[in-house]
Amino acid sequence: MTAARRGMWTLADHVICSGSNFVLMILVAGNVSVVTLGHFALLYGFYVVVVELSRAAVSEPLLVRRPEGDAAVRQALADSSGSAAVFGALAGVLLLAVSPLLVGPYWHSAVVLAALLPVLLVWDALRLAFIAVGQLRRAVLVDAVGGAVQVAAALAALRVEPSLTWLIVGWGFGGLVAAVLATAQAGTLPRLGAPRRWLAEYGRLVRPYFVETGALSLAGYAVLIVLGHVAGPADVGAWRAALTLFGPANVVMAAGRVAVVSEVSRLRDAEPGRMFRFAAMAGLLCGAVGAGAGAAVAILPDPVGRALLGESWAGVEPLVPAFTALLVIEGLGLGPYGVLRAMERVRMLFFLRVAVAGGRVLAVTVGAALAGAVGAATASSLVEAAGFLTALALLAAVFTTMPSRTQPTTPRESRGHP
Repeated sequence: MTAARRGMWTLADHVICSGSNFVLMILVAGNVSVVTLGHFALLYGFYVVVVELSRAAVSEPLLVRRPEGDAAVRQALADSSGSAAVFGALAGVLLLAVSPLLVGPYWHSAVVLAALLPVLLVWDALRLAFIAVGQLRRAVLVDAVGGAVQVAAALAALRVEPSLTWLIVGWGFGGLVAAVLATAQAGTLPRLGAPRRWLAEYGRLVRPYFVETGALSLAGYAVLIVLGHVAGPADVGAWRAALTLFGPANVVMAAGRVAVVSEVSRLRDAEPGRMFRFAAMAGLLCGAVGAGAGAAVAILPDPVGRALLGESWAGVEPLVPAFTALLVIEGLGLGPYGVLRAMERVRMLFFLRVAVAGGRVLAVTVGAALAGAVGAATASSLVEAAGFLTALALLAAVFTTMPSRTQPTTPRESRGHP
C-alpha cells in the first residue's frame, strides 16, 4: 500500500470516529434536559482526557516504533491493548473517587462509565495499533461498526428512559461491541500483565509523551478558564463556536498527525531522504487545508452562520483570521514535529511542546486583557508560530549533526538518539 493510500485510509478512520462522536453529541443535546446534558458533558470530558493520556502512553510509542514480523505484531497488539485496559481500570478508580465532585448525585452514572473505561480504551488502542502496523482497513471497520452501534444503542437507551445512566449504558455498549470486534481481528486477547514489559520496552517514550500530553490538555482547558475570567463568558462562547466551525479541518489535522508520524517512522531507517520530503509535503498539504477552511468560513453567508450558531455567529466573524492563521501554522508544523517525533528526539520535543503550552496560556491572558477573544486568538497563533520556527531550527540542527545522512541506521541504533 502506498503512502498516499495509507494517508487516505487514516483520514477515513478519523472522519468516521469524529463523525460518530459528533452525531452522538447532537443526539444527546436534542433528547435530554440541559442538566443531563451538562453532566454527560462532564463525564464525556473525563473520558476524552483519559483517552488522550492513554494514546500518549500506549499508541504514540507504537506509531514511532512500528513492530516488524507477525510474532512482533501480535505481541504489540496484545501488549498495547492490555496496557490500555489496565490504564482504563485505574482511571475508573479515579473517576469513582472524584465523581461526588464531578457529577454529585449522579454518581451511579459514573460507576457505569468507570466499569466501561477499560473496554473503551481497548477499542481506541487497537484502532491506532492497527494503523501503526499497517492494517488500516481493520481500523476503519472497527470504527465504522463501533460508531454505528454506539449511536444506535444511545438512541435506543434514550427511548427507554432519557436518563444519564441509560445514555452511558448505550454509549458504552457500542464501545464494548467495537472492542470485541477489534480483539477478534487482532487474533489475540489483551495481555493484562503487559504494562511492566511495555514500560521496559517503550518507557523512554511513554514518560515524556504522557507528561507532554497532560500539559497540553491542561493548557487547552486553562485557555478557556482564563478567557472566561478575563474577557467574559460571551467570548468563551464565541471561541467554542469558532472551534465548531473549524472542526472538519481539525479532523484532517488529527489524521495528518497520525499519518505523518507513522509514515515517517517507516522511512526513517530505510529511506531518510524521502522522510524529509514526505514530511514537508504533508505539512504543506495540511497547511493548505487550514487556509481552505479559513476561506470557507470567511465567505460563509450571514444567514447560514446565524442558522448554524445563532447569536454567537456575530462573535465568530472577528476570530476567523486569527483562527485561520493558527490552523495553517499547526498544519505546517506537522512536518517538523512529526520528523522529530519519528527520530525519537524525545527530550527536545518534550521541552518544546511544554514551553509552547505554557506560553500559550500566558499569551492568551495578555491577549484577552487587551482585545478579548480576538486578542487571545491572535496571541495563541503567535505562540504557535514561534513553536513552529523553533521546531524547524531544531530539526535543522539535528540534521546537520547526524553522523551519516546517507547510510541507514538499524532500528536499535535509531532508538539510542537522545
